[in-house]
Amino acid sequence: MKYLLLIAISLFNITIACGQAQPIYVYSLPSGLLDSLPIVTFDKNILTERTNYFIGKFDSNQAVLPQVAPSSNTYPNSQFTLKKPAADDFNLLHYPIRTSVKLFAINQDTLADLCSGSLISRRHVLTAAHCISNFNTNLLSHDSILVSPVFNNGQPNVNFGESYVRKVYFFKDWKIGDSDIALLELDDPIGETTGYLSLGFNSMDSSLLNGIFYKFSYPSTTLLSLDSNEYNGDTLYYNYGVVDLINGSTIGINGTNGIPGESGSSLIKIRNGQEYTTYGTLSLSNGLRHCRVRNWQYYALKDIITNDLTAASSLTIQPTEFFIYPNPVSHTFRIKGASTYTIDELLLYDELGRMIWRATPTSYDPVIDLSTFPPGVYYISISSASAISSAKIIKK
Repeated sequence: MKYLLLIAISLFNITIACGQAQPIYVYSLPSGLLDSLPIVTFDKNILTERTNYFIGKFDSNQAVLPQVAPSSNTYPNSQFTLKKPAADDFNLLHYPIRTSVKLFAINQDTLADLCSGSLISRRHVLTAAHCISNFNTNLLSHDSILVSPVFNNGQPNVNFGESYVRKVYFFKDWKIGDSDIALLELDDPIGETTGYLSLGFNSMDSSLLNGIFYKFSYPSTTLLSLDSNEYNGDTLYYNYGVVDLINGSTIGINGTNGIPGESGSSLIKIRNGQEYTTYGTLSLSNGLRHCRVRNWQYYALKDIITNDLTAASSLTIQPTEFFIYPNPVSHTFRIKGASTYTIDELLLYDELGRMIWRATPTSYDPVIDLSTFPPGVYYISISSASAISSAKIIKK
């Protein structure tokens, strides 16, 4: 059974407006509980910002993606290509392609095609709010969602596994074409292996449009009136080119269209080896219009990503078992553990969730050298055979 998102096909009469900042609703799928997050304050004088991208632990291979406007296989009167299977031209195991995910809804143990998305942290997927929430109700449309990185030819990728969604975040009173953005928090940090895109906003239209953009998505319905290809949702497709349609809340491409299943896919500005930034999620078919990430949305989502690192693990060693000192630290710090615990692994993350260092200590009280790292906030994960603990570290 397939869940067909025809939202993107209907040509709604929509008034596009920049809108005011809205709080975020948070649904816990295991408990069914609803909560909300306050509006995040930020410096309105900042015109553009993006988080860090991460190529992942799987390997260091990066796809070399064309960086000039295409001149063939394009939509009429555009410089944006028609959809093509990504595996025809690229190795799906290479970054950033492996950050692309397919979303499934689960109903009575049956998987149903849902949407597309992109990993933007070790544990977070960016997609569209209409993929997971009912219109005008602020209620979830699904109580079980599965995320599968670079799903292709009807099969999950054995290198990356899959993960269930444990929390869903979206902006209160979202609308198609305006704030149609959602963040999915995963049970498993699969982004550590696949890597992830950076998330960004740019309030300067001309600067944002300058560059080549890519899309990776899972079209799931054959609509010959719009596209001559046959789609069933089992294959990763891509297209790329020049973006030429922009306003306060959307960004897209004139003369193009989307297909159900592509909803939630990212519009990614790519400069090989320099930038891999998503600036929006697909919301409307006509013109491949993506909800543009605006400043207040960016800082709200960034706050969630950052706070994930400080969340207490369900397997936490008692504070008396490990001591980290000194903290704040100028150069080195020491982890003092009880002799009954053997530390199996240490992982160090920056404040955006990027793993930047790992080690297997050879003593009960290892000394960690941060002298080569810039000042800032870091998080260390301490793993033993029976538990995991994490701590915040300030580098002076």
